[in-house]
Amino acid sequence: MPVDSDSVDLHLESTDVLIAGSGAAGMRAAIAAHDAGQRVVVLAKGPHRANHTRMSGGRYNTVSGLNPQDSPDAFFQDTLESGAYINNHELARILAYEAMDRAYDLEDYGLTWDRKEATRYNLSMTGGGTYVRTIGSTDEGIGITEVMVHQLHKRGVRICDFHMLAEVVQNDKGEVTGGLVLDLARGCWRYIACKSLVIATGGTSQLYETSSGPAINTGDGIGIALRAGAEMVDIEFMQFIPISFVYPPSIRGYTLTEPAHYGMRHYDPKADAAHLLNTQGERFVLKHDPVRKEGSTRDVLARAIMLEILEGRGTPEGGVLMVPDPQVFDHFLHERPIYVKRLLENYGEPQARFEAPIQVMPSALYTLGGVKIDPWCRSAVPGLYAAGEAAGGVHGANRLGGSSMPDIQVFGRRAGVAAAGYAEGRGLDQNEGLDAARRAAGRLESALQPGEGIRPIEVKKRIQKLMWDDVGLVRNGPKLEAALDVFANLRREVMPRVRVTSRHRVLNREWMEALELENMLDVAELMATAALHRRETRGAHYRQDHPDIDPAWQRNICIRRVGQVFEVRTQEVDTTLAPKPATQSSLVPAQ
Repeated sequence: MPVDSDSVDLHLESTDVLIAGSGAAGMRAAIAAHDAGQRVVVLAKGPHRANHTRMSGGRYNTVSGLNPQDSPDAFFQDTLESGAYINNHELARILAYEAMDRAYDLEDYGLTWDRKEATRYNLSMTGGGTYVRTIGSTDEGIGITEVMVHQLHKRGVRICDFHMLAEVVQNDKGEVTGGLVLDLARGCWRYIACKSLVIATGGTSQLYETSSGPAINTGDGIGIALRAGAEMVDIEFMQFIPISFVYPPSIRGYTLTEPAHYGMRHYDPKADAAHLLNTQGERFVLKHDPVRKEGSTRDVLARAIMLEILEGRGTPEGGVLMVPDPQVFDHFLHERPIYVKRLLENYGEPQARFEAPIQVMPSALYTLGGVKIDPWCRSAVPGLYAAGEAAGGVHGANRLGGSSMPDIQVFGRRAGVAAAGYAEGRGLDQNEGLDAARRAAGRLESALQPGEGIRPIEVKKRIQKLMWDDVGLVRNGPKLEAALDVFANLRREVMPRVRVTSRHRVLNREWMEALELENMLDVAELMATAALHRRETRGAHYRQDHPDIDPAWQRNICIRRVGQVFEVRTQEVDTTLAPKPATQSSLVPAQ
């Protein structure tokens, strides 16, 4: 039962722009909002350096001018083709044309892009791309994270570690007035009044039993935005990285990226990626994409691998075999030393040196849909913005490898600029929304109340297994309907009984898990609802009972919550194009 709101200890403070999420999208938004003259507070659910950006390989799709065959229009077309043509065309065009300028920003911040010489970046490619265009951070995602953290400290931007956004607080007009925040480090609630709020909380990969994402990726921002009245788009599309570790359990699901990186196709679009074999020695991907083969897009590869495993042609441990090309080992070691270290520690020296087959399996990685945004990251809620993996529309039904890093830079900046502009025109009443924040905090205190109950981890594991089995890579109508029935039962019968085992408030990780459950359940229902509605196979969405792509479904599914009911609508794909920039930036030589 909810706790009496009058008894809730609620600390009041204020800022101009509140940003939930300390990954690169949130940090880039914070830099832009601060530079526009606004006070900024960044919320980090854990330590601010422990984000999904840091875990990435640091690959960055952009048109640098070094490949004369390539162009922003070619990048745009690759993005549309990968996304099965349901991307928001304007968002995809903005990504292709602004990515290089944001790469220059990172270089100005101190990032070292991998180079052949002072004026030439090292270029490579990922699965699904037409041309060699990808640049990379020499320190992978760690480098990108560290230079951006430095910029926040340099600007004096306040970063709050172990602060989880719990709810968006709004006034009677539906406008954002602040955020209810759980300060886990002190075990108290904070109401941070603000003029605008940016959701940059990352994705939802922890919805699945096998995941490549960090433990904090529980879909918080999407669930919170949904409850605030924002509309969701393309939420049925969940990207599974094709290859990840199969064992040991401590690293199962951790990404190994794509087969292209383990073969000469990483450098030559006409060459082969690493071969994928089932236990019968067959190159099974040839049945699914005989042209691009193992250099195909992530959706095709992940589905092909999972079908082999489900049909009994996988290894006893639950994977398939990838045969890397030994001649690319030295290049791979230079680009991705951390990956080689992980292969050595978990699989052994022959696999780490590309001298033996590597067991791989798909793993939940990237949420392709999310909050429906316009080109300046505005949601349907006045004052609420979204960027990065929490936003939908950029990638459509599937994302190109190497396109998440430019996405979070391009749209992180745009969200920060727009949120700052909105904040500049608003007044701030610290007490507006305070009562609503107290009521919400009282409701979220229930898991701490005495009494027997169900631990959050038990419910979380049930959601993760159900999502993996029934709302994962292979879907069908009956399973999706059954999953929705279970989710409804969990919400009705189980969620009211969730209790944490410790009543201590400070750094009570289990209490945070109890709050995460509501977000996980909301997003799980969203995904299953949209997946049931889309009666076709497209991109990362595969329906066994509707195995073909259907031109009639070249539409976006949009969902919002009205009361406790999901309202579903479809819309024509937005093919509006952003205007081309007047000039293209030239390559800046390293200093």
